[in-house]
Amino acid sequence: MARLPDFEGLAIFAKVVELRSFAGAAAELKLSKATVSKAVSRIEARLGARLINRTSRRLALTDAGRQLAGRAAHILAEGEAAEDAALAQATVPRGLVRLAVPMSFGVLHIAPLLPEFLATYSEVSIDLHLSDATVDLVGEGFDAAIRIAVLPDSSLVARRLCDMPRYLVGSPAYLNKHGRPRHPLHLAQHRCIIYSYSMTAETWRFTRTAEPRPCGRRVRCV
Repeated sequence: MARLPDFEGLAIFAKVVELRSFAGAAAELKLSKATVSKAVSRIEARLGARLINRTSRRLALTDAGRQLAGRAAHILAEGEAAEDAALAQATVPRGLVRLAVPMSFGVLHIAPLLPEFLATYSEVSIDLHLSDATVDLVGEGFDAAIRIAVLPDSSLVARRLCDMPRYLVGSPAYLNKHGRPRHPLHLAQHRCIIYSYSMTAETWRFTRTAEPRPCGRRVRCV
């Protein structure tokens, strides 16, 4: 396999030629003079030709150096232009963002924010996926997702946005007919509706004590 060109060495050589000075190139590139000198020597060794004749007062390009100087300067300019373009891209948000959000939370809290967001970032577009099903972010090509759950260990980056309380509720008619549970263990004797998309649908965890009350007065559980 062929070696990649020494782009760094060529760019340093171009800067030396531009400024006609090793010390000037080192100062502008924020490198040591020794690093600049070694980079030019590395290019010379690689090409098997001397590029610059150096004296204590001045430097002069050899014939090989003059032939390489123009192309090295082009490489340096293209590299600077590519970096500037990438920085501009990073500074101004743009592109498509695919976002997965639970249905109700997305309709109530995310969708109302989008008009102002899109007006502020006019070069960004949002593909909003509203579903309570858990999607495979990587496999299905999503950029981000909002989850209402305790997340398992993952290599994905997660940030807590807000608390999302849960409530255990019962209708007055049901409680009048079947009685009010006085302890979480009593729930095993009742007909409960389980949210099937919950990551822990079969496990209900209670961390606070509260007296069960009819629907309309909610009993909070976390």
